Amino acid sequence: MAEPLRILDYGLHGGHPALDFVNTLDWRDRPAAEGGPEDMLVSYGALLAWCRRLGIIGAPTLAELERLAAGKAAQATAVLTEAVGLREALYRLAQAARQGRTAKPADLETLNRTLLRYPEGRVLAAVNGARLGWKAHGEGLEPGSPLGAIARLGADLLVTAAPNSIRCCAGPDCGWLFHDTSPNKRRRWCSMESCGNRAKARRHYEKHKA
Repeated sequence: MAEPLRILDYGLHGGHPALDFVNTLDWRDRPAAEGGPEDMLVSYGALLAWCRRLGIIGAPTLAELERLAAGKAAQATAVLTEAVGLREALYRLAQAARQGRTAKPADLETLNRTLLRYPEGRVLAAVNGARLGWKAHGEGLEPGSPLGAIARLGADLLVTAAPNSIRCCAGPDCGWLFHDTSPNKRRRWCSMESCGNRAKARRHYEKHKA
């Protein structure tokens, strides 16, 4: 299953895998007249590519998921739709947390439904000689299994992160969220290389234009 290049190229600036997952909708606030948002979760293969890049699921498990998806195309497509729904619920939950608002019950239900539908499904096993590690339990593996791992990461972030540590990029139309772990909590941009530099260029242009 080919890995979409967009998923492999985009910056990981969220500071937490759950927020990097939320940020797979790029330019979230860009108006439709200017092209609108750009969705990087365009296929089940893109979802697996993202999991591979973030190290959420090991290579053997991903290979098995690719094999399963090849024989269950309709189920894989349904999982992709479910993944997008989970992403948007996590986005709204993170926004509510950072703004000090009460989470919407429907978004909590989406997250909790995913947690219950795709349980951990891991067992302890020898992974490198005498070294022990976690291994996916094959009998419980299905195309939607990655969503369980993503949901657990998102739930853990929402429970443990200080509200003022979840922030939104100040770049116009960006919309990316990030976990600000800086000592003074003054980070403004998803990254200085992208939105930060664009803001500097705009200021420079406006200064010289004036």
